[in-house]
Amino acid sequence: MGLSVANFVSVAQVHGSAGVEATSSVGYLGLASNGTLSDNGTARSWINVTAVNPSSRSLQFDTVIYKLWLEDLPREAGYAVGRTDVPVQNGTMTRWIYLAFSGSNTSSGVSVPAFGRATVPLVVDLTARLDPYTFAAVQNITGFAVSHGVSPTAIPSELFILTSLYIDGAPPPDSPTAALYLTDIVRIVIGQGTDYGA
Repeated sequence: MGLSVANFVSVAQVHGSAGVEATSSVGYLGLASNGTLSDNGTARSWINVTAVNPSSRSLQFDTVIYKLWLEDLPREAGYAVGRTDVPVQNGTMTRWIYLAFSGSNTSSGVSVPAFGRATVPLVVDLTARLDPYTFAAVQNITGFAVSHGVSPTAIPSELFILTSLYIDGAPPPDSPTAALYLTDIVRIVIGQGTDYGA
């Protein structure tokens, strides 16, 4: 089944107008008495991904891909940290960031109404049991911050979001081998931030 001219226009408007607004914060559970992250503690990220839909068609969240980097303060202070950081040029200065949280979510089932917005709330935990290497890096970064009078929650971060949403009423292609433009018309992919890789 194809699209009428009116339907095509409304689908095209979704592709041209929908956007994403995402926010994040990081907290720490199980702190030691000196304020550092203990071995059995948890680094927790709250990420809210909001789709903004000014079109006349409703949308359905499909996949949310997220990456959250923490600024590697020990690396920037000149310490050899032995982990993979990403350099980010900021004017004449180079910041070093470390990928602390990453993954994807495909189970939200959140619908975005026409002329409205809706949010997928994500809570992502990092523990030594789940990922000992990454946890040790975050533990080192936060411990360095505490030793210099900086709260771990004040460590700068960088967020990247890429999300896909299905467009209500856009007909799927008749064949799995259909042209890409027919496959792509039924959903949109929108993002926020810069993907600095791993």
